[in-house]
Amino acid sequence: MKRGEEKRLLPPVSIGASSGGQASYYGASGKGLGVVNTVFFVIGEMAGGGVLSLPFGVYQMGWIGSVMIVFMAAVSGYTGVLLGRCFEFLKLQWAEEYCTAHVRDPYPSIAVRASGPWAGQTVRWLINITLFCVSTVFILLLSENLQCMFGAHHQLHYRYWIIIVAAVLIPLNWLESPKDSWWLAMGATVSTTIAVVTVIIILLINGRDESSVPGDVTFQSFCLGLAIVAFAFGGHASFPTYQHDMADTSKFGVAVIIGYAAILCMYVPVSAIGSEYLRNNTGGNILSSLVSDTPSVEHATTAVTVLFSVHILFGYVIIANPVAQDLESMLDIPHKFGVKRVIVRTAQVLASMGVAQAVPCFTMILSLIGGTTVMLLSYIFPALFFLQLSAKLKHYVSFHEVVINYIIIGLSTVTMAATTYSAIYAFITDGCHGYSHHTC
Repeated sequence: MKRGEEKRLLPPVSIGASSGGQASYYGASGKGLGVVNTVFFVIGEMAGGGVLSLPFGVYQMGWIGSVMIVFMAAVSGYTGVLLGRCFEFLKLQWAEEYCTAHVRDPYPSIAVRASGPWAGQTVRWLINITLFCVSTVFILLLSENLQCMFGAHHQLHYRYWIIIVAAVLIPLNWLESPKDSWWLAMGATVSTTIAVVTVIIILLINGRDESSVPGDVTFQSFCLGLAIVAFAFGGHASFPTYQHDMADTSKFGVAVIIGYAAILCMYVPVSAIGSEYLRNNTGGNILSSLVSDTPSVEHATTAVTVLFSVHILFGYVIIANPVAQDLESMLDIPHKFGVKRVIVRTAQVLASMGVAQAVPCFTMILSLIGGTTVMLLSYIFPALFFLQLSAKLKHYVSFHEVVINYIIIGLSTVTMAATTYSAIYAFITDGCHGYSHHTC
């Protein structure tokens, strides 16, 4: 199709309100998330766990680690925008299904329209597995932080802290959808921003330990580090849900660009500086490398732990919500608060708690899902589905954009194979040794 025809088929501004508002090609009406609130969700979902684990990932990759962070951010941001454009295609071509009613499974819907029902089911299970594993990691991180803060006064075993964390998360998980919990995303973003600045100050005050010796970078360590970086930018599983809840879904790309710019401002300095302090530390959590030599630094370290804990607490609700909505959809549970919702979402938290009790290896979990499900959902599928939907709808795509998408698909496939092999091999040979939880 020629460029002029493409413009008539796809107007520059998409159909509006995602939750029952009147549709219009030139704007959005009705209530929903704004760009700023959506930015909070993008940051709130990815920044917490990413900030804590990225220094270890950069340490695993060596000097090129910081460069890879910028590169992966560019690729992930691009595919995030592509995913948003895919959802706009659905709203324009099938407006009666995606503009006037609540859509609980926007990402699987994109997959169905692009590749067929099998793709929809594949994406659905990959999303559930990914978000379930991430929520489990959040429970582990929050439990570690609480043990550090209160362990000196309450000699509770680590596994008891997991139970306490789950008890706190259960009622928070009952919230309906992202548009009902935007304040959680804002709280997570603000707390992480303050914590990142404080961490950088503490690391600079402590100074680098000149006696430390850099570790050897091997193929396996590089792949494990790359998987952690991929995970840090792997929020795409929830992106269509956030976009669906926007008042004007056509502005999702703007929210992604702003969100990624803010995340890079956190990731790059913390990972570059923090990786220097992991040379004598085998744990994957940067908080375990903060040395409290003076009372002021000790108080600052405690404050940082509290702030990251707030982010992880709020981030869990953001991460777990799409899984809960999909479970309710499969079980045909009404989209409103009730006993059935309480039962399903309580069981969801308890299941995450059970996995956390059984496999307390958060860094290995990050490496495994970062190299498998996240690589598919955040890098391969968005580029692939965009090309397929464009072909089906005869939407004009420039030659260089087609080439870029195929390069992303190819490189991501090779990366997925290498990182998955390295993560599985490391888990089989080393297990959870050195990765269970940090010592305070």
